[in-house]
Amino acid sequence: MNGDLATIMISSKKTNKLGLKSNLTHLISFLIIISFSLQAKKLNTDSLKANLPVNFNGQIAIKKNTQFVFKENFGYKEQTYGTEINDSTLFNVGEISHTFIHYFIKHLVTLRQIKISDPVNKYLTDFPYDSIQIQHLVNHQSGLPKDYIRLYHKKVFNNMDIKIKDKEKLFDNEDILYLLSRVKPKLLFNPGDSMAYSNIDYLLLVSLIEKVTFTPFPDFVAKIFRHQNFIFTPLVSILDTIPNKAMGYRLFEDETTGLFENLSSYGFNYDDGTTGNQHLYLSATNLALWAQFISDDINFEYLKENPSRSFMGGIKYNNELGVTEKEGGFGGTYSKIIFIPENGIIAVVISNIYTGEKLDQLVNYLKLID
Repeated sequence: MNGDLATIMISSKKTNKLGLKSNLTHLISFLIIISFSLQAKKLNTDSLKANLPVNFNGQIAIKKNTQFVFKENFGYKEQTYGTEINDSTLFNVGEISHTFIHYFIKHLVTLRQIKISDPVNKYLTDFPYDSIQIQHLVNHQSGLPKDYIRLYHKKVFNNMDIKIKDKEKLFDNEDILYLLSRVKPKLLFNPGDSMAYSNIDYLLLVSLIEKVTFTPFPDFVAKIFRHQNFIFTPLVSILDTIPNKAMGYRLFEDETTGLFENLSSYGFNYDDGTTGNQHLYLSATNLALWAQFISDDINFEYLKENPSRSFMGGIKYNNELGVTEKEGGFGGTYSKIIFIPENGIIAVVISNIYTGEKLDQLVNYLKLID
């Protein structure tokens, strides 16, 4: 034992300087954290900005107890002419559109136009699976393949019998439904037996809404929002020329950016013109208003106790960060809704230069607001 102690003492002498420096660094970091915790009681603009990813480009909107406490735009909506983002700039919110579609389905159930237990092919007669019900699509329990883009690429683009000119097009929901009816890919599991994300689910729900209501999806969305007396209406458009749209970019390792708008930006010979998984455009302010609207229906305690479960199209509790959230993205855009019911914070962050950086630092700051 004495030998072990002597070895430790010798080792300590050798590393004393390094250890002292390391301990001093940890002490300073600890004091900064303590100081930050004590000071970060009220939202401070400078502190908030300091907790954003470096060179953040996009919009932020934060509500506390139903009131906006922070709204700001950062950077440019497109880089060719350097046009700045403003309050009405719209972003493709990607899979956050699932929350809207979930609400629309609930609305049709309330009106008794559909039943959640109805088979999907009661309305979409070409849909080839008798056992998949509407509720299976809503809850990602259908067993359908995860990614409709890969399915389309494999079964359509790689089909040598199809001429190139027919591949160079904007495919839509009808194309995906037709593909399912022709190919009938094997289900990953029996519908209802398990849960696995599939972006095909929400494309089918949009097609079902259009079929049941005899209304194109953009018109249906506008009608619902007029009915609810919202001060905004999400723009649904598969076109890249909508007014004041933020173009999507990706930041590469050499600090250059590249346009990442649609599938052609990825090198495909066709573009994605579907609705249900993207092509819903909102500003951060409007998305925050929507988050406030649906928050009353969210059982935050249940999600916290069951982090593997999700609600309203994918709203989940993040165990690591200790907040409830929903993310979305397409191409170069990234969006996130953050719910912190403990202090009444609802935050929306949207960026059109996707870097892959997390927002952990910002989330931890917002959790300290009282």
